[in-house]
Amino acid sequence: MEPSAKKRKIQHQQEMFSRQDVPITQELHYENEYSRLIATLGKQALQRLQSSKILLCGLGGLGIEIAKNIVLMGVSSLTLEDKSLVDWKDLSAQFFLNESDLGKNRAEASLSKLVELNERVHIKVNSDPLTESFLQQFSVVVVTDNRSKEDLLRINSICHSHNICFLAGDVFGVFSWCFADFGDFQCIDPDGENPKTAFIAGVTQDKEGVISLVDNKRHDLQDGDIIRVTEVVGMTELNNREFKITNKGAYQLGIGDTSGFSPYVKSGFIEQVKVPQRISFEPLSSFFGKAISSELVLLGDLSKFDRTSTYPIFLQALFAFYEKYGRLPTPGSEGESMEVYSIAESIAKDSSITLEEPCRNWIPKLARGAAGIVSPMASILGGIMGQEIIKACSSKYTPLKQFLFFDAEECLPTTLPTEQDCKPTKSRYDGQIAVFGEEFNQKIQDLKYFLVGAGAIGCEVLKCWAMMGVGTGKNGKVYITDMDTIEISNLNRQFLYRSWDVQKFKSQVSAEAAKRMNPAMNIDAWTVRVGPETEDTYNDAFWQPLSGVCNALDNIKARLYVDEKCIFYRKSLLESGTQGTKGNVQVVVPSVTESYGSSVDPPTPETPVCLLHSFPNNIEHCLQWGRELIFEGLFVKEPEITNNYVTKANFLETLPPNLKLPTLETLDRTVNSRVSTFDDCIRWARNQFEEYYVNKTKLLLHNFPLDYVDTHGTPFWTGSKRPPTPLDFDVDNPLHVDFVVAAAFLKAFTSKIVDSEFKPDDFREKVEYIKSVALKTEVVKFVPKKVKITTDENAKEEATQYTDEDEKKSKIILDKLAAAHSNLASFAMNPISFEKDNDNNFHIDFIHAAANLRAAAYGIKLVGRLESKLIAGKIVPAIVTTTASVVGFVNLELYKLVAEKKRIEDYRNTFLNLALPFIGQAEPLPPVKKSYGENTFTLWDRIDIKRGDITLGQLLQYFRKKYKIEIDMLGVGTALIFASWMASKTKERLPKKITEIVLEVTQKPLPPSPYLMLEPTATDLDGNDIDDLPRICYWYK
Repeated sequence: MEPSAKKRKIQHQQEMFSRQDVPITQELHYENEYSRLIATLGKQALQRLQSSKILLCGLGGLGIEIAKNIVLMGVSSLTLEDKSLVDWKDLSAQFFLNESDLGKNRAEASLSKLVELNERVHIKVNSDPLTESFLQQFSVVVVTDNRSKEDLLRINSICHSHNICFLAGDVFGVFSWCFADFGDFQCIDPDGENPKTAFIAGVTQDKEGVISLVDNKRHDLQDGDIIRVTEVVGMTELNNREFKITNKGAYQLGIGDTSGFSPYVKSGFIEQVKVPQRISFEPLSSFFGKAISSELVLLGDLSKFDRTSTYPIFLQALFAFYEKYGRLPTPGSEGESMEVYSIAESIAKDSSITLEEPCRNWIPKLARGAAGIVSPMASILGGIMGQEIIKACSSKYTPLKQFLFFDAEECLPTTLPTEQDCKPTKSRYDGQIAVFGEEFNQKIQDLKYFLVGAGAIGCEVLKCWAMMGVGTGKNGKVYITDMDTIEISNLNRQFLYRSWDVQKFKSQVSAEAAKRMNPAMNIDAWTVRVGPETEDTYNDAFWQPLSGVCNALDNIKARLYVDEKCIFYRKSLLESGTQGTKGNVQVVVPSVTESYGSSVDPPTPETPVCLLHSFPNNIEHCLQWGRELIFEGLFVKEPEITNNYVTKANFLETLPPNLKLPTLETLDRTVNSRVSTFDDCIRWARNQFEEYYVNKTKLLLHNFPLDYVDTHGTPFWTGSKRPPTPLDFDVDNPLHVDFVVAAAFLKAFTSKIVDSEFKPDDFREKVEYIKSVALKTEVVKFVPKKVKITTDENAKEEATQYTDEDEKKSKIILDKLAAAHSNLASFAMNPISFEKDNDNNFHIDFIHAAANLRAAAYGIKLVGRLESKLIAGKIVPAIVTTTASVVGFVNLELYKLVAEKKRIEDYRNTFLNLALPFIGQAEPLPPVKKSYGENTFTLWDRIDIKRGDITLGQLLQYFRKKYKIEIDMLGVGTALIFASWMASKTKERLPKKITEIVLEVTQKPLPPSPYLMLEPTATDLDGNDIDDLPRICYWYK
């Protein structure tokens, strides 16, 4: 965020907290705080979740993850149950405990910090027995850290008999499991996706009627889905009816017998109807001692599908070992891990299951560390189980049915740690040492890592790193940077922040929070953007010593820049992202995998110009129009143009011809016709209503009447084109009034008539006054005329040509502007900086009203203010459960990097959707191999030229001699420093040093780095084109 924008944002936050006299309703504040969560779950599902009562048994590393997630989301009440006392091992994953809590009850020691997360949630510690009557008061019962099979079966049996949703799970080193039993459960929305919609192009009259859809709009529906049909002209029997469809192809749907219906004429719209599903669950007792169907098992890693039937056997073997000895196998013990395998063999035999030979390897290997717990595994399962709690409480999304098993065997060192190396050291890392050994633990502590971003992902990364001990050794260090400050809407998913941290820098607060979790962390917090402009800060001395980089960014440009730096310095990169219940993780390993930039997602398709300007067919089009064309046009661009004219003497002379008249027309409005009073602003706002919802609508219908047909005789107003209806201004219509009120206040602020863009103390009185003035305002009447209106969805916005007629119009405006030159400074304006999260300004109010009025004119379904805010504010759905799981997977890859794994098959890229639920892991792709001549290379290779600052002639000769290539063209960034066909320039530059030429061409100082990246095109010495060359780094000092 730029400094000026940041200052404005902080000012907004200060206004929210200091102006208690301004009426901010509790509802708006709630929507503000939970906006990202509402964008994910929907308001109704969130409200169901927030009226639920949860019992959580076990406050170890997994339990605290679950507690954190559901408290942040605001469940009604959370009861904690745990009889265990804090020991050293707990501190490896239980982030709300520290050394001073040793010997205390885990639940009681965690209580105060959980309360801090969300004071709306009623949290208490239970000391009563878990009797049947006690359990009946809860919506969901969750059991963790319980290794007693009999106890689990008893609690689950009670819950199942009373239809109480039940979850159980645990983490054993790098193995984890989860079980869900929701009894007789109704799922009202299996995937959480928006209902699919499409426009109708035609419908057949047939025994098997077929709906054809408008071209290029795939329906993506499946056989058996239900659709609702509306807006059909002609075959009106279809309207407002639901049909079970059969898929007839990408653009066609079968809907049954239409032979008796009227002929189809035109138009029509379909929308998917989501049908609730009933799902029946079996209790845990149904599965012990029996083979479990693969249909009831979700694997965290499908490459281990052959373990599906043996995971439950391994789990039961761990339970049996615990029942026999009252503990899990001694960490690192080969003998006890083999005993677990022997128990598993016996259980498998009783269940008529054969343990295949590979089991003899992986079962003992996982058993060796089963007594330990590591934060990444707890983070993964805590996110998944937290999401299952959401499903149980809200009935939204498809629940886990019924088992999840996941192991991360690949994280373990190639040479397994011995029992001696895994012995407890009475340190906070004992849980991790039990899995990886002390030697491995020391490597983690000496890591030097750069974390870019301190948002939701950044907070979870720091939590894991504090538990793992990243950067806590004498040679270790963590650097974190983020320029953003904390906002109210961050608090329900960025768990290191509290309400009293609002307005503070994220990087600084998160670093302090991480040090409270683990005081040994060596961490530096910065607020400096990572980019080309800060390479004097993030220089060679910064990048070279790093062990690796972890991105926690939310924009592609920044990610690509960091990716480029990691390639240049040959550093590993941990990359991840989330969107609602979906998440992804990518690990980038030098020389082993491709880079992040090797396969970037395609850009989001742009809305066609004609849909935005004249033919919207959904609310998204209306909201984009309201924000980008109207709000930005009137309150951002017009003030900015005016200020450029006021402050820059030759501003108009610098404009290209096609922008001259539009710019002058803007100045005619803001300077020549400047508003000077608040009443002027009201009258202006009332005329804006007339312009956008009456005159422009009439103009469109004048050029394309309702009965207009194209050259083929096809009705124009059909398919996705909806004819608009002019709106009559109604002072009793709240939407009409909201538009005029918001427009008037925004105009008054941008025109410096009022000092504040926030709602005044007497806002309600002002509204009544605005209504009275608007009623008496004389509006500009519609004048029919023929104009060119783009109708082709594939057409791009074209630059207009400057004509003689435009020159005449320009001269008239310029003559009027000349009169204002004597007092030009008085015409300066206040451009608006859009802020979606402050409900005391008029930004969302205006966009919401503007978009819904446009929707009303075009017969599009209106939306509430919150949905307008989510769409227009481009609020990305976010939920802490997904973030926690994603970051867990990120840090499993970090373990592999510490172990210096060289095989690409040891690494995993992860894709998950907790709504379904789905977890997909795949090996990363290797870097693409390219060649020139007899040389092969990948993106990780480069040519380093370290001969000092040599001349262009010497450089060209060096390429000929050393690499047998002839340079045809050579660039540095955007500067062309050599081209073989520019003979005179070449002769002049050949004796000059490279840096001298770069300075001459760019007219800018050299970058702070001691090198330049050269970009050549070349041929071999026989004149054959060379398509690819490695990166070329010219070290001039």
